[in-house]
Amino acid sequence: MSIRVLAIINPTSGKGNITNYIDEIRKNLEKQNMQVNMQLTKKEYNAKNIVLDNINETDLILVCGGDGTFNETVSALMELNAKDVSVAYIPMGTTNDLAKSLDMPIRDISITKRLLKSKARILDVGKFNNDKYFCYVAAFGVITDVAYKTSQKAKNKYGRLAYYMKAIKELFKIPTYKVKITFDEEELEGEFVYGGISNSESIAGFKWFNREDINLADGKFEAIFIRKPKKLSGYFRLLRDFRHKDYMVNRDFVYFKANKITITTEKNVDWTVDGEYAGKMNFVQIENCHKAIELAVCEKENQ
Repeated sequence: MSIRVLAIINPTSGKGNITNYIDEIRKNLEKQNMQVNMQLTKKEYNAKNIVLDNINETDLILVCGGDGTFNETVSALMELNAKDVSVAYIPMGTTNDLAKSLDMPIRDISITKRLLKSKARILDVGKFNNDKYFCYVAAFGVITDVAYKTSQKAKNKYGRLAYYMKAIKELFKIPTYKVKITFDEEELEGEFVYGGISNSESIAGFKWFNREDINLADGKFEAIFIRKPKKLSGYFRLLRDFRHKDYMVNRDFVYFKANKITITTEKNVDWTVDGEYAGKMNFVQIENCHKAIELAVCEKENQ
């Protein structure tokens, strides 16, 4: 009996050249006795809609796109509670944050030749205000809008450099937010320039954690909130401690792990979920959905 594969292709991700490999992807999968349903995303028909329409005829979903396309796919599976469907992923985006945490091959079409040899990885998924999901980060504040405000044209032309160019501009206009944070029966308040709840080594192309310090299936998120330094020297300390991933020695960092977190802000703030705009709001509830999806991970070809 053949495996029914729903291959979701985002033709604009990365450098925008994935469509050159569609025939190769199909042939590689069919050689492994897979029945292939190839679907290309469109602005009005995203990966989430594709999954919702095809789930009943699918055993495995192959996502060829960036973090946003992967998020849409996982969001659909979470809404459907489709735990019997696995996901494979060819990261084709600009930053590919989740893939870096899993040490996955980047933009490597050859994994379609050995998909049957992939290893299952069980991952936590974040639930955001009961109507959205995230695979690796939900965040507000400085630099969090870089991913969705950087044009696709700039991403395709400059790659990650486009993000850095945008981020440098953002650093010169840092607003602060009055925030109340509740987690694990604890509560704290303060003024912060950034808040992020993540399940990833890398966020927005920047490495925030050492790989050995995070677990993508432990039922908890890593949460970091950053205060605005009062003096110029404070910015240098922030950069130093960020570089060394030492968030416990600097009072301008608030770092903890938790599975349920509530964030209330005095005013509405813009939130991002896996690098995509999630809306403007002043109250957010985040919950860890423990071991929610199965990801089929292929090792790099030289391993």
